[in-house]
Amino acid sequence: MTRKVIYPIAAVWMTLCVSAGRGWATGPLHLKTRDITPASYPATEVLVSPAYGPGHLLVQFSAEPTMEDLWELQRRGVRVVGSVPDGGIAVSSDQPFFLAGLPVEWAGPLLAQDKISPLLAQTADGPAAVVVEFHPDVNRRRALQLLRGENVQILNHPDLLPNHVLVVATFDELTRIAGFDEVAYVFPASNDLIEGNHVIACGGAEMIAGPVGQYVLVSSGWPGAGTGSVIQLQYVFTQMSAKLPVAAAQSEIVRALQEWAKYANIQFVPGSAASANQTVSIMFAEGMHGDAYPFEPGSPVLAHTFFPAPPDPEPIAGDMHFNEDQDWHIGSDVDLYTVALHEIGHALGLGHSDDPNSIMYPYYHSGAGLSSDDIAGVQALYGSPDASAPPITPSPSLPVEPLSLTITNPASATITTTASSIAMSGTAGGGTGDLQVTWSNDQGGSGIADGSANWSVAAVPLASGVNTITVQVTDGAGDSIASAIAVTEQTAPSPEPTPTPAPSPTPAPTPTPPATGAPSLTITTPAMSIVATSSESISLSGTASASVTSVAWSNSTGGSGTATGTTSWTISSISLLVGDNTIIVKAYDAAGDSAWRAITVVRE
Repeated sequence: MTRKVIYPIAAVWMTLCVSAGRGWATGPLHLKTRDITPASYPATEVLVSPAYGPGHLLVQFSAEPTMEDLWELQRRGVRVVGSVPDGGIAVSSDQPFFLAGLPVEWAGPLLAQDKISPLLAQTADGPAAVVVEFHPDVNRRRALQLLRGENVQILNHPDLLPNHVLVVATFDELTRIAGFDEVAYVFPASNDLIEGNHVIACGGAEMIAGPVGQYVLVSSGWPGAGTGSVIQLQYVFTQMSAKLPVAAAQSEIVRALQEWAKYANIQFVPGSAASANQTVSIMFAEGMHGDAYPFEPGSPVLAHTFFPAPPDPEPIAGDMHFNEDQDWHIGSDVDLYTVALHEIGHALGLGHSDDPNSIMYPYYHSGAGLSSDDIAGVQALYGSPDASAPPITPSPSLPVEPLSLTITNPASATITTTASSIAMSGTAGGGTGDLQVTWSNDQGGSGIADGSANWSVAAVPLASGVNTITVQVTDGAGDSIASAIAVTEQTAPSPEPTPTPAPSPTPAPTPTPPATGAPSLTITTPAMSIVATSSESISLSGTASASVTSVAWSNSTGGSGTATGTTSWTISSISLLVGDNTIIVKAYDAAGDSAWRAITVVRE
């Protein structure tokens, strides 16, 4: 059942008269189904609201609503439940209210046809699995009551957002569902949702007035978008996670920034001040952290990001905030690169896509990349890169020397010790700006080295067995290189009492076999100790000393085997997982002595 709420005609006309002198709104409002302007969607005096709970409206201002505007709406009993760039907000109220005196162009409800994804309208030939998004202030019990009243099948998924419900319904049923005031949008469900696979959920881009709904297409992007010129954006790392090596985490985020820059007229460069205009401030935070969206303890929210300016104001425009309370990883769930790739889309002005194959779909999985839908979206805002145009550089500078990193102590890449820790030192140079040297052990532990050009680590803790210790240097531009050593920790056996032997005749001397020396091993292909690739596998080859009788390998992400050959050996097609794969190659001689080499392969 529905009831009509009559909003006083005087309120509507007073609003229009007040705003007439301010010009048209900053819109249009870019919905998935159409663009809305005051001329195409005049104010309505009769609105349909549910019999239970609040009614919902879109309100378009003649300029971006200020905090004073939002406070005045709250004073009049109106709740702001979302943002609709440019210049619009979604509001709710359970009683008639006046808009007179506010710079409002028009107010009206979302129509049923605006709430159904165009992707569903194109495939309306039978039951389909969809996500029904309710306005965020709708009680979940009320949402389920409405859906059960339509006799649709409701599916459960543990990763669904609080205002989302997964259902199977025909197009006719979806049309009736979209007619409910409480429903904000209906869009296709991904296979991961249908099959119950774990996914990463995003509540949407943030704006000062409220979160952006799924029914929104895009914002207008950063100033200069669509002009054909390259838009330069700065990025600043304000605060990094204590759960990841700083340099490695920064490198993953910069890699995600550059992935978007490949496909549009945008360029990301290091900045110096988080408060500067057109600067993306990147921070990890817990609880209250300076905006209206605190990370509550135990919250499933991974991150949130603000739209560009306009519509969001500087300096918060484009800022990316990651929830430090989450279990962050590099190369596995929760994967920093994947989450950053999604959030950067919001920082560029993209809303959520309805395409389940898109990184901008609100539910994505670790290891996902940009799709044709993502690329089309960012190019619609900024245009595709023009190879004939010279690249933008931050400022004239001297040629940059390539980054260099050397581990001088220990001098060997393979070490065996009975100590519980090992000291390391070396040198670094080149690159742009300040250098930072970090270390990490694949058996656990990471940290920042003392110094940069001449760096040192007093004690890297060791676990029993093989420890692959990776040292990485990162410059101010986010570029990095790394080197690794393998340290085998062998617990020294407790000495046993030596019995006093009884007198006996002196035995005849035993001939000593000729010394052959400790075995040696070299990886010749690839030639570097850390490699990046998009392939699903990698092959290795190298050499070993003549005393070696066998060569074996193992991968930190799973898998092991034996190489073909000894003095000249090869390993074909080692399977790689997305992220870091530490591959250890070990050579053995007849006496059981061994030598090690390690290589880190980063699968993108």
